[in-house]
Amino acid sequence: MKREEEQHIIELIRNGNQELYKVIVEEYSPRVLSVIRGVIPCKEDAEELAQDVFVKAFFSLNKFRGDSSLSTWLFRIAYNMSISRTRLKKVNFVPIESAQIESNNCTDISEEDRYIKEKRFELLNRLLSSLDPSERFLIALFYNHEKSIKEISDITGTRESNVKVKLHRIKKRMGEMVDGKMEVSYG
Repeated sequence: MKREEEQHIIELIRNGNQELYKVIVEEYSPRVLSVIRGVIPCKEDAEELAQDVFVKAFFSLNKFRGDSSLSTWLFRIAYNMSISRTRLKKVNFVPIESAQIESNNCTDISEEDRYIKEKRFELLNRLLSSLDPSERFLIALFYNHEKSIKEISDITGTRESNVKVKLHRIKKRMGEMVDGKMEVSYG
């Protein structure tokens, strides 16, 4: 959805056409849910929190100034609520299943390649589970959602330079874990 269209819909909602809010929910709920799942891996908990995010956003719509895109604003609400939820409740990391990531074009792979692929998934799961929720969130925004440093800064309320430093440190630590210089935790 383009920014002008977002602004128009928001103005109509603010002026009483609350039914239009479903357009925003339908447009952004898959991405908001995906961002939340970067912090809260349990599907049911993430879905519940996504609903809470949209409820909070609806009641806070008059605070949306349009300085950023609507998705950035929604991601910021999702980020804050996700981090708050993890502080209240210890979140267990759910491993990535190889079936979720496998490419459809690779149906004819050798047993050795399949073994290597499985070991990579295991390593990736261990690396991701060793990160705290806010670090997994940054990684999800940067790699899965392809958000820019500026957008991540807006979402997390962290200066751009700090986002760069955090991403660098996370990648460095993960690289050290892969090289065997650091122990990888299992959850």
